[in-house]
Amino acid sequence: MVYSAESRDGNTLKNAIVFFSLLMFGLNALTLQEATAKDEETYGASEIQVTADEIIDAEYDQENARFTFTDRNRNLWIGNIDPLTGDFLPPNGRAILVDTNAAFVTDFGNGPEWLFSNQGAEIVYSKYLPDQPLLSKNANIAKAALSGGNWVGDFLSTSGGRSSPIGSLDKYDTNPRIHYQGVIGSTFYWSGSDDLTLEEKVPDSSKMVGGNRRWVPEMSAIIFTAEVEDTNGNATPQVFLYHTDTKILEQLTNDDGGKEEAYMWKAPEHNNEYVFFVMIDRTKLRVYRKIDTNGEGLYKWTAINTIDAPKAMPYIWSPEPFTHNGKSYIFLVLSASESPYSMLAPSQIGLTSIDSKLADIRFLTSNSEIKRVRMDPEVFITSESPYIYYNRYFPATAKSASVQDGVWRVDTGLGPVLVP
Repeated sequence: MVYSAESRDGNTLKNAIVFFSLLMFGLNALTLQEATAKDEETYGASEIQVTADEIIDAEYDQENARFTFTDRNRNLWIGNIDPLTGDFLPPNGRAILVDTNAAFVTDFGNGPEWLFSNQGAEIVYSKYLPDQPLLSKNANIAKAALSGGNWVGDFLSTSGGRSSPIGSLDKYDTNPRIHYQGVIGSTFYWSGSDDLTLEEKVPDSSKMVGGNRRWVPEMSAIIFTAEVEDTNGNATPQVFLYHTDTKILEQLTNDDGGKEEAYMWKAPEHNNEYVFFVMIDRTKLRVYRKIDTNGEGLYKWTAINTIDAPKAMPYIWSPEPFTHNGKSYIFLVLSASESPYSMLAPSQIGLTSIDSKLADIRFLTSNSEIKRVRMDPEVFITSESPYIYYNRYFPATAKSASVQDGVWRVDTGLGPVLVP
């Protein structure tokens, strides 16, 4: 996850601090497409506790069966995953200590992220300058890589004032890149992953909404949402794509709805063409594809599907896509609370396809007997099926704060990877 944040030592840390300060289907034999039950129905598989230890904002490396995270003592770790069972190895997730003095997720709204290139997998993260107070002006971007059999982390720059890097995703890339936040506001920058001295500001990033900014796989471009004013001065968030090679900023949408959490990927069910979705008003997902709408060969980004949240839990948060056996899916958090950071209201993990005829959000978890807050879902595909991993909490009450309940997972019920 990544959220926009103002300076850690300033007045506010937008979004993330509000949320993190509170921290102290399986479908059995059915596939998602075959499910036909009502919104409120939950499908089959039990929640499995992977670890009772606190691991927040872990990021998963599918190909190498591992994950990375920073703990509250600001240690950067790598944990391994058994690709057969989905278990953490070791159970507490602390297999390799990569670095120290790394920023915890609440410091700037994001933890470490994987960076992929022809050099293999590396980790980019926020790290504090040595012997300095833990302030945003004393933090900068660091990168850890495997060298001589050991993970070694170091700063990309020592000037300070940069945080929350996101690494590009292409494992054959000879020119990997990162984008990251400045000290104040939502403005963000990009640069090569080895040197920040040639950084460039992303146009209109000061107007970014929601803080979500992501690299597009196999494209040197960043997708994000930013406000656009109409002729009457009314601002509506729209989706943008910034091409770092050509320096072209492309506005992809011009329709209604408050937009956050945009993701673009190659959809196998659409001839491996790019599609993207964006969350609308936290109540629905809208899927877009570039199509020839009038038969004249003029392709434009067009909404091809809208997926509404179920009535029982009408608010969406943390949606992310993945592909499996030739189909695209989106997992997400569902809640009855308008606040995405509420630790009072129990929430659930949901799943949907993007197919206009089949898309319908289904609950993977149930609150009927076990009422918990569920947050920050991520996917890892085991030999049995894609599993969704997430943090679980005992809800807060009027008299007590929420209590962390470790990392859990639930089976999507989509089955193993099919061999052609």
